[in-house]
Amino acid sequence: MQIGQFFSFKMGAYWRILKKRRRCLGILVVLNGGLWGIPALYMAMMTPPKPNIDLPSLHSLKQAKYNIYVVNWGFHTAILIEQPQGWNLGPRNNPQARYVEYGWGDKVFFMLSDTSVPATLAAGLLPTDSVMYLRGRDTLPTEQNYARQLYHRQVSSQQLHTLIETLEQSFLRTAGQRLDPYPRVSTFAGEFYQGREYYVIWSDCNAWTVRHLQNIDVAHSYIPVIFSEQVGPSLQGFELLQGKE
Repeated sequence: MQIGQFFSFKMGAYWRILKKRRRCLGILVVLNGGLWGIPALYMAMMTPPKPNIDLPSLHSLKQAKYNIYVVNWGFHTAILIEQPQGWNLGPRNNPQARYVEYGWGDKVFFMLSDTSVPATLAAGLLPTDSVMYLRGRDTLPTEQNYARQLYHRQVSSQQLHTLIETLEQSFLRTAGQRLDPYPRVSTFAGEFYQGREYYVIWSDCNAWTVRHLQNIDVAHSYIPVIFSEQVGPSLQGFELLQGKE
């Protein structure tokens, strides 16, 4: 075989391989677009807008600094705030609790504790209904309460007011008020409410935690947050009170 024929044969073989790889790459792009793009478009179109929240005024906050906490329960993280005196943010059984825990997650996986394969796949891949979890606490959670990690820092009254406002916007509301909670779940001390946003793996409870703290400049992540282990390194100015890194 002459050099020119050999070269043409090799180039033809390379081109056929390249075309196959381009087809494979095209399939991957389409699948990736379906996995991320379609849910994102659906969520953008169907998520109710952020409601206006009627909170007590910023001037009602008498302290210069307030305590906030992040608790890692294992697969799930939540935000705890020191409730301002005279406010009623807690659930119906403890509205003026010293601390109020806000959590968010998939309705079936989180509230109903359904970890079956269909429920897990639905929560991971599809936009599913969410719930807000609200619990009043008079003491902080500990390792004896199954808290793996507890982080703490102080924020200004302005930061706290902004944080509470955005947390309260996670509830689905009517006429500015939270909807009535779901019937009590025996395995949880707090109450569940209908969430405003949809849940999907790349916008899960841990991303939710970081996103709300990022709004007041006390957390930041350069990569998408999915796992609870990513939350601690994303926090800024927090100290670890309980547990290990």
